[in-house]
Amino acid sequence: MIIERDATPFPLEGGRAGDGGGALSAAKGRPRPAPGAVPRARRLREDQTFAERLLWEALRKRRMNFRRQAPVGRFIVDFAHFGSSLIIEVDGYHHTLPGRQARDAERDAWFAANGFRVLRFAEKHVRDDLLAVVDRIVTETAPPPSPTLPPSRGKGEKRYDVR
Repeated sequence: MIIERDATPFPLEGGRAGDGGGALSAAKGRPRPAPGAVPRARRLREDQTFAERLLWEALRKRRMNFRRQAPVGRFIVDFAHFGSSLIIEVDGYHHTLPGRQARDAERDAWFAANGFRVLRFAEKHVRDDLLAVVDRIVTETAPPPSPTLPPSRGKGEKRYDVR
């Protein structure tokens, strides 16, 4: 018996092959990982760069609920904070090459189309100024301030009804 599969091994819009692309996981409301992404992400968690390990330890100390080497659609991101739809990428030297920059721009566009924001940090910046990187991430994950309402008329004043 021969089972036919979709011709493309990875869907163009995220999700599983053959489901039309951007299928969302009903449980989490985020793009499902592509086939084979979870085992690959597990391997990448074991082979983190020095800068990724530094950042991971700093984020864990702050209990910020980040996931590392997380599959999102057809991509595996370095760090993901699904509560604020924030993705953190730690870029090494090879991300400065023209071909790689084009691929990174394509990834960022896909993430933006699926409701994610992407922060990219150079590996050197993470190694040299970890506190500044963590502070920037903390400010980006903080919930937006709630709008303050103007005080209601006469609040705090006693009113005497003289009729």
